[in-house]
Amino acid sequence: MAVELTAGLLFATAISDALGFASVSFLLLLVGVPVCATAGLVCLARRVEADRDPLGTLQSALAGILLALFIVGAAARAPMTAEGIPAVGSGALALAFLVLLCQALVALAARPLRE
Repeated sequence: MAVELTAGLLFATAISDALGFASVSFLLLLVGVPVCATAGLVCLARRVEADRDPLGTLQSALAGILLALFIVGAAARAPMTAEGIPAVGSGALALAFLVLLCQALVALAARPLRE
């Protein structure tokens, strides 16, 4: 559930960025930090429960990277300047979507292995 909520917050942030609401984007990313950390801990717990699961290790690493991108994105938007969203914030959001895509692909690849 935490992983899906993280993705939802990321999509909501992108929508608020597109509409020009930098303060809403900042708050969404700020709320997303503990949610993303929880999702990362869920991935890590799955990794610990399933011994020698290389895909679980990759999922945990990607969750850590996603958490760092949430923090960078929130920090870039913190000043809430009048010029709009800083390039670092937009770049962090784009990279977060890429990491989210990688997580989805890893989860898809692991699916046949579990069944």
